[in-house]
Amino acid sequence: MTLTPTTSMNGANATETRGSPAGTRIHRERWRDPRLLVGIALVVVSLFGVLALVNVSDDTVSVWAVNDDIVAGGHVTESQLAAVSVHLPDLAPYLKTSDAITPGLVATRDFASGELLTRAGVAPSTEAGRQRIVTLPVLRNQMPADLQVGDRVDVYVVERGADGEPSAAPRLVLRSAMVTGVDDDSGAFGGSSLDVGVALSVDSAQVADVVSAQAHGTVTLVDVPVGNG
Repeated sequence: MTLTPTTSMNGANATETRGSPAGTRIHRERWRDPRLLVGIALVVVSLFGVLALVNVSDDTVSVWAVNDDIVAGGHVTESQLAAVSVHLPDLAPYLKTSDAITPGLVATRDFASGELLTRAGVAPSTEAGRQRIVTLPVLRNQMPADLQVGDRVDVYVVERGADGEPSAAPRLVLRSAMVTGVDDDSGAFGGSSLDVGVALSVDSAQVADVVSAQAHGTVTLVDVPVGNG
């Protein structure tokens, strides 16, 4: 019996495979991959967002806030204050921590705990000792619409006769008086919705003139811009 040698199929296939030319792989340029470009864009946007947040958080100023209630006439010392960082459009009315709290400083109005300390709300004791708080009823259309505590106003009065008509030209009664309170309660003055109670810090020597002027005429408050007082 004659045996005929056989060729292994696996060997033949291997030979054919080794003899076949290698396929050519198409390499796509990765920097043109839309997914890569989108990823880069997201990273850039996130980076700018973080930088914007950092800039906003750093755009603050350190000012003084009161730790506990301070009544008008009470002494103001650093032990009663705490430094807080704030971001406000107008910081001019407030005392910054870089401003020295001098000995003998007193409050010319009440401050509630946590309230920011205003420049207009404090004064040296020698000056504050002469101040009195006078509340005037003022017509809404005779005062600044956005009047608030800490503002300064010039006070004019138009005196009127028995018939209610003006009896004289407007007269300046107070110059650059500090506003210590604004009571917008329509029932505070006889239930009239036209009157607003405005409390002003007045030198004791001028109280009588202010009260007399208010009793005989119409009071008008004129806003004094910051720095012009």
